Amino acid sequence: MSYSLVNTTSFGSDNWCLNLAPVYQHSLLTGLSNGQVHQLDWQTGKSISNIKTGEVAVNRLRIINNDYESGSTYATATMGAVKIWDVRSNSCLATISNDKNAPFLSLDSGHNMLACGTELSGSDAELHIYDIRKWDSPLKSLIDSHHDDITDISFHPSDPNVLMSGSTDGYANIYDLRQVEEEDALHQVINFASIHSCGWLAPRRIFTLSHMETFAIHELNDKSDEAKEPRPVEFNDIRGSWGCDYVVDIRPGYVACGNSQEGTGKLRILPLQGEQVDTNNVTDINAAHEDEVVRDVLVPAHNSKILYSCGEDGNVKTWENITGPLNVPKGFWDYSQLLNVLDEQPVVETKSTETKHSKKKHNKSKKSNKQRFKPY
Repeated sequence: MSYSLVNTTSFGSDNWCLNLAPVYQHSLLTGLSNGQVHQLDWQTGKSISNIKTGEVAVNRLRIINNDYESGSTYATATMGAVKIWDVRSNSCLATISNDKNAPFLSLDSGHNMLACGTELSGSDAELHIYDIRKWDSPLKSLIDSHHDDITDISFHPSDPNVLMSGSTDGYANIYDLRQVEEEDALHQVINFASIHSCGWLAPRRIFTLSHMETFAIHELNDKSDEAKEPRPVEFNDIRGSWGCDYVVDIRPGYVACGNSQEGTGKLRILPLQGEQVDTNNVTDINAAHEDEVVRDVLVPAHNSKILYSCGEDGNVKTWENITGPLNVPKGFWDYSQLLNVLDEQPVVETKSTETKHSKKKHNKSKKSNKQRFKPY
């Protein structure tokens, strides 16, 4: 693979570009550290319109219902609230807060639901789940399962009853949303390390990435045998083996990594097939965002030859793979159609290592004079 730069959209070095989200019938969205969300034209990268979500950074940006083909609404999480927006009118449809007024750090949407995770307030962080047709009160609240910031949330690709959340308390929790009581809803607990991100590589395959850049792939427990805990495939600290300083994103088909050391800033793409990261076929985009941190990467479903990236240099960049499309699974954005290849094989057991459980937070930013927000 080899990428060439197609265009650059700059918002100024004082406005970090933190998030990317595709609304295929409308635009590409990017969330900024100044609280703005811009709609960008797919072809030119030019800003079509923008809205001010608040005075602080957009911590998370998600398309409602993961409806990438026809969806026209999205959610933003900031220090103050989660807001629901209409792409066509740039109007706010609803505002969500919580009784503790705790900042929202994480979002995900799917199966006609929106899940919102908060920063630690008091002894617990809270996870609130809303029916997207009724914003006035949560459908379900999970308030005792995490004891530190909830940093990531992920609905199951095809099962509307399964939801996962990760936290800096060291746990990734999987919930059975059919259960009324929170204790009964906690289906599986993965004790890993301070969770930077977690998600699904296949319907029964879970990945966890820690703030210390340790990585593992786990198996979703069989509901008929909850006492059995499958062993994960553990990659430990991947910075040396993957040749990077930090991981930007993990998706079925590829891993995006960054290197922000002065004079060597680059974006690295590594193929991810099944449970194997192919370190022999990496693609480096040198000085992708100069020496600044790359915050997000997007390979659009309608054209996998194109890669979008955004970073702390205030730029959104469009890259074209001149050697052909990136090999991502069919139905990459349609989670209900993710390939089930991994489900046909058990997770390869590896020698178990001592479980890491640390609350240390890793700040990938080199700057300290920004407004207070928690991007990770």
